[in-house]
Amino acid sequence: MTYEQLNLVALELSTFNPESVPLFSMLICRHAFTVPLLIIIFAVGCNPSASTTRDVLAVFGRTGFGDGDFSYPRAIAVSPDGSVYAVDKTARVQKFDSNGVFLLGWKMPDRAAGKPIGLSVHRDGRVFVADTHYHRVVIFDPMGNQLATFGELGTGDGQFQLPTDVAFDQQGNVYVSEYGGNDRITKWSPDFHFLSAMGEKPIDGVRLNRPAGIDIDVEQSLWVADACNHRIVHMTLDGETLATYGEMGRESGKFRYPYDVDVSSSRMVMVAEFGGDRLQWLDKKGRFLQTWGSSGRKPGELSAPWGAAYGPNKNVYVVDSLNNRVQIIKP
Repeated sequence: MTYEQLNLVALELSTFNPESVPLFSMLICRHAFTVPLLIIIFAVGCNPSASTTRDVLAVFGRTGFGDGDFSYPRAIAVSPDGSVYAVDKTARVQKFDSNGVFLLGWKMPDRAAGKPIGLSVHRDGRVFVADTHYHRVVIFDPMGNQLATFGELGTGDGQFQLPTDVAFDQQGNVYVSEYGGNDRITKWSPDFHFLSAMGEKPIDGVRLNRPAGIDIDVEQSLWVADACNHRIVHMTLDGETLATYGEMGRESGKFRYPYDVDVSSSRMVMVAEFGGDRLQWLDKKGRFLQTWGSSGRKPGELSAPWGAAYGPNKNVYVVDSLNNRVQIIKP
């Protein structure tokens, strides 16, 4: 983005209400490269605090490029053995133990075209990275050795546009969310053959608009963080809509750019709000339960949290993206 374009964005932002959905959605949802500027501008006056430092068990990571450092981390996942994986804007995947101690790291095979924004860990330990700007999913073993890839650029069956996240059902099928035109979830067999696509038709009158995070609960239904529609969509694994929850807003039960959703074994639905600097929890009926987080840089505060994941002992690992760290909390 040029200096002149940045000035134009700043000028536009100085003259409109942040709750004006069309302009804000256009800038965040279609031009992800402007997000750090927008978050800085909107840092003042975000949602009231609902967290305390006593909820924070640990904080790990700092700004940098060394082992255990982060440069704009954008996704997190926890493996069944408690290992924590995070990917940042340098296209580097890092592995930590459950306490945040660095174990190892590796770079994605290609990086020049753009960096990944999603990853998930299969129950067998394989790490699936949504290699967003290469329109594919890359699979690694727990030591970072590449095992396979699937997908290619396109709008047809077996193709992607900007994949964002990965989830798995009990049969080993793989689900991938994508945006940038397709804005859908595709289903793949355990050996990575395309099976079906869902979410391509309007849901409650509106098509998915940047489905940024997905998860499958213990009852085998699919939850979608429909980021630019500011809602959570609950679906069957065949794509039938069960319910939608939320709308644009700062109040409890409303969302500002939900970028991730993770469901506990008891179906507690956790939502990471990229534009709201907080986490929210819903019950299995979509009813609001609690909020955690507020804007800032201290422990217990967040800046553009891209994702969150449940870990051992029901601890939560939050990607505090613009603070270049991960917070471990027990809310």
